[in-house]
Amino acid sequence: MRIQLARSILAGFVLVAAACRSVPRENSAAYDHCDSLMRPSQVCSADGVVTVQAIDDRRVLVAIDIQDGRRPDGFVDHLFLYTAEEPNAFQAKSEPFSGHIEYGQDALRVVGKDGRQPLLFLVRQEGAERVISFDTGTERRFDRSIGLSHYWGWHGLRVVRLTALRASASCDGPPGACVEVDGIRIRFPA
Repeated sequence: MRIQLARSILAGFVLVAAACRSVPRENSAAYDHCDSLMRPSQVCSADGVVTVQAIDDRRVLVAIDIQDGRRPDGFVDHLFLYTAEEPNAFQAKSEPFSGHIEYGQDALRVVGKDGRQPLLFLVRQEGAERVISFDTGTERRFDRSIGLSHYWGWHGLRVVRLTALRASASCDGPPGACVEVDGIRIRFPA
């Protein structure tokens, strides 16, 4: 019991620490080295191996293993967690694919290198105007949103293990808001 509690606390600490820091990277075509404090008009992008996974009818996980001019290392470099206001019919549990992401304040655009899987996740803040325009008109839009979280800088989660995600038995959010794999608990915006 104490070991399980210690693991849960450690996993929570790792997740919080990952959300609060960025790992410095060399500038390359695969990653544009955005800073951790994004300005409202700043758009960041990355190329690599992308995974898109519908967790349930309201939650979608997007992960990328960045190339950085080298081969991907198999670990998640950026993790985006999206929660919709209402159920949608999105059912993706895709195999990882070579792709490109663009992200900014409350927005994420995903597209495969071959043009497949064009997705656009938007979170509208009440009273705020969108400073960045990602919309090209070809993406499947998700804009009736509760939230979009972005985590980076952690090195414990392998891309191949994302298929083993399961609902977490303990969660401080609404039912279904937490998933876990290999002792790492991940909480979606609620």
